[in-house]
Amino acid sequence: MDTPQFQRLRDLKQLGTLYYVFPGASHNRFEHSLGVSFLSGQTVERFRQQQPELELTQRDARLLSAAGLLHDLGHGPFSHVFEHEFMPRVAAARGYGSSDAPAYHHEDMSLRMVEYMVDDNNIDLEKDDMRFIQQLIVGAKETHMGSRVDSRGYLYEIVANGRNCIDVDKFDYLARDMLNLFGLRKVFDFSRLTMFNRVIDNEICYHTSVNLDIYDMFQQRYQMHKQIYNHRKGKAVEFMICDAMLLADKELGICAATQTPQEFQFLTDHIVHSIEASKTDSLADARALLKRMRRRELYEFIDEYLLPPDLMSRIPRFTAEELATQTSLDGVTLDPEDIIVSDGRLNYNFKDRNPVDNVSFYASSDLNSKFHIPKEEVSLLFPEKFEERIIRVYSRNKSLKVHAAIQHAFRTYIRQFSTTLPPPSPSSKVFGQKITEHVLSSKKKVVRKLPVLPETSSEHDTKDSSSTSPASKRLKSAPESKDTQ
Repeated sequence: MDTPQFQRLRDLKQLGTLYYVFPGASHNRFEHSLGVSFLSGQTVERFRQQQPELELTQRDARLLSAAGLLHDLGHGPFSHVFEHEFMPRVAAARGYGSSDAPAYHHEDMSLRMVEYMVDDNNIDLEKDDMRFIQQLIVGAKETHMGSRVDSRGYLYEIVANGRNCIDVDKFDYLARDMLNLFGLRKVFDFSRLTMFNRVIDNEICYHTSVNLDIYDMFQQRYQMHKQIYNHRKGKAVEFMICDAMLLADKELGICAATQTPQEFQFLTDHIVHSIEASKTDSLADARALLKRMRRRELYEFIDEYLLPPDLMSRIPRFTAEELATQTSLDGVTLDPEDIIVSDGRLNYNFKDRNPVDNVSFYASSDLNSKFHIPKEEVSLLFPEKFEERIIRVYSRNKSLKVHAAIQHAFRTYIRQFSTTLPPPSPSSKVFGQKITEHVLSSKKKVVRKLPVLPETSSEHDTKDSSSTSPASKRLKSAPESKDTQ
C-alpha cells in the first residue's frame, strides 16, 4: 500500500467527471480499493470459520485482500472516461491495432502495474502468489466455467465475478457512491449478501432469503447508471475533457504513456491542470476548451431516444457524418465535427440476460445442495426486459440554429425506422418541431405547448453557425457510451 503506484489512486476520481456535476462525488479510487480489500479478506475469513472443510488459510485471506487492494491500479485519468471514450477515439483516429493506438483495458493494465510495483519497490512476493493475485483481479470469466482445475475456483468470484456479477467490488462502489451522493437518505446495504452465503460445489451460493436482496442490488445499480453515471451534464463534461485530452495528446504523450507502467503511473486526473497551466501554443485549443468548461459553457444536450424493444436491433449504430447528411433545417448546413452521438445500453450488468439466472441458492434444510430459482417464483413484478438502449445527441457548437438543425437531423434519421416518435426530451433546451408529430391515444391528454425557435438569431449565434472553432475541426465524434462502472 505504501508505494507510489498505489498512492496514485488518491488522484483518480472514482466517478470520473461527475465531480463537476455532483459535489459529493469527490471520493477517489484509493478509498474504494481499501474497501474492496477489506471486504475480500472478510469474505475469506468468514468462509474459514463457517466451512473449515474448505481448508482456507490466513495466507489465502491476505492474497484476496491484496487482490482487492490492487484491482484498480490500471485505471487512467477520470477512470472509465479514459478507457471508454479517450482511448477508443485515439484508436479510431490513428487506426485500430496500430502501434500508435495500443489496445487498452484497465484490467490488463492493472496486471502490468502489479508486476511493476513489485519490482520497483523490491516487494518480497513469490511469483506464484503474484500470479494468483493477478488471476483474482481478472476474476471468474465465462471461459473458466467448468474448466478450472483449481478446486478453489470460488475464490475467483470474490473480487470480480464473471459468473453472475455479484462481487465485493460492486458491493463497495454502490454503497460508497450512494453514501457520498445521497448521504443517509438513500443507502445500499449489502450486509445480508455477505452474511447469507456459502460455498457449494466450488461456487459461492446464497440463501433463499436474500433472493430479493440480489434483485434489489441489480436494480439499484441500474438506477445509478440511469440517474447518476450517465447524467446528461456529466456526459457533456466527459466529452469536453476527452476532447481536451485529444487536443493535448501529441504534446503531452497521454496515449503513449499506456505503453509502459513506468510512464502510466504518472497519468492521473491532474492532466487537466497540466493542460491549463501550460504556456505552449500547441495546447492553446485544449486550454480554451477547458476554460469554456470551467465557465459552465458545456456542450449542449440536444435530444435522446429510448428505443422500443422491437427497434433495439433494427436501428444500426450511426455516426455524426450520417446525421449531417440528413435534410437541413432553415438552410443550416451541419458540420459533423459539431455533432456528438452517444449510443449506450443500460442493463442488469449481464447484457440482455437476467444475472440471477446464474445465481445458485441453498435452503436451511440442506446446506450442501444448490438450485436455481426462476424469477416468476419470486415475484411477478420483475422486469421482462433486462436491457435498454438510449441514443443521445449533443452539440459542440453554441448556435441555437445549429442545435435545432441537429435535433431535426436526429429525428429525421430515426423516423426511417419508426413513424411514431415521442416528443423531444424535456431536458433539452431545444424543442425543434412542434410536438404534434407524437401520436396521441384516443384519450384526452394535457400536452405542454413547447415554444418554436425564432427564425432569426443573434449576431453571436450567426457567427457560431457559420463556422466552428479550430479545435472543433480537429475532433472526431464520440464513440458509443459504455455501461460500466
